[in-house]
Amino acid sequence: MRNKTETFSKIQQTFSRRLTELMSENNLNQAKLSKFTGISNQAISNWLLCKGVPSLEMLYILADYFDVSIDDLTGRKDY
Repeated sequence: MRNKTETFSKIQQTFSRRLTELMSENNLNQAKLSKFTGISNQAISNWLLCKGVPSLEMLYILADYFDVSIDDLTGRKDY
C-alpha cells in the first residue's frame, strides 16, 4: 500500500497528464480553456505543472466541458 504522499503525487501526475491530453485533443491552450471554463489561467498552469489539484467544483466544470467523467479526468481507473 502506498503512503499518502506517494498517492497524492500519483494523482497530481495522472491529472496533469490527462488534462494535457484533453487540451491537445480539443486544440486548446491554457488561455482558451480558461476563457471557456472561467477557471483562472494560473490554476490551469499549476495543475499542468503538478503544483496542485482542482477542487471538486473545478473537476465538475472540467468534466462537463470535456464531456468526460471525473473518474476519466482524474485517471481513477489507472490506480
